[in-house]
Amino acid sequence: MSESLYYLHDGVFSPTVRTGSPWSTTTQHGGPINALLMYGMETVALKTPKRVTRLSVDILRPVPREPLRLKTRVLREGRRLAVVDAGLERETDGMPVAVARAQLLQEREDHELLFPRTKTPVALVAAADRVNLMSDARRHEGPPGFHLDVEMRHGMDNTNPIGWLTWAGKLISGLPTSPAQRCAAVCDLATIVSGRMCLSGEGKWNNEIRFEMLNTDTTIHLMRPPIGLWFAFHAPSIIDERGAGITAAALYDQNGYLGEVVQTVASNAT
Repeated sequence: MSESLYYLHDGVFSPTVRTGSPWSTTTQHGGPINALLMYGMETVALKTPKRVTRLSVDILRPVPREPLRLKTRVLREGRRLAVVDAGLERETDGMPVAVARAQLLQEREDHELLFPRTKTPVALVAAADRVNLMSDARRHEGPPGFHLDVEMRHGMDNTNPIGWLTWAGKLISGLPTSPAQRCAAVCDLATIVSGRMCLSGEGKWNNEIRFEMLNTDTTIHLMRPPIGLWFAFHAPSIIDERGAGITAAALYDQNGYLGEVVQTVASNAT
């Protein structure tokens, strides 16, 4: 398989087989879509002294494994704050397939903490156990795609589970992949990873567990710029009632607490 998720030519992003999902040979996984929309937001941020502090993504329909166009629009540009919209459209007919909104804030080197966060040590990547995100059956019998490139480590912090994830390759051929783009891709997996960690039992990881929940969005809050290749969901919660649910987890990188990831889920989705 190609090492990149997309090729970029004349403003068109052509997906490779690595963007595929485990559910269909014709659709893209949500992880690459999150990363591509983060790329669009970071491209806008490069023109300002600001960085992405929140990214909210809504996938409007199953994203076909077809060429896409990315469009961005600055809704507000202030001295300290900017709000940006982005959308992905099918290149053939302009059909929208995903939209996102980001908040950009100005970095302040002279900032004095008003409410410092208590540092919570967590199991580092090197101390966590190597596990497979996907079961052997799904890995060998299902379609190829993004899910097969994800590496995972599972550990415990006292009684709280932690799952470290990364993925191989680049987002766009010929361009560097930022830590924020890599983090955004991983965050699409919050619901499946959180659900399995909660259902596997304390200290265990069972990748054969399946449950009828489908995430409909992803919102990522970043306290600071992400670093490195690995990102973790710590002490996740997942609840549902009357067909609607919420997944939430603290987000970590190798320097510690990074932010939060939240997903809305359709419960008992069939």
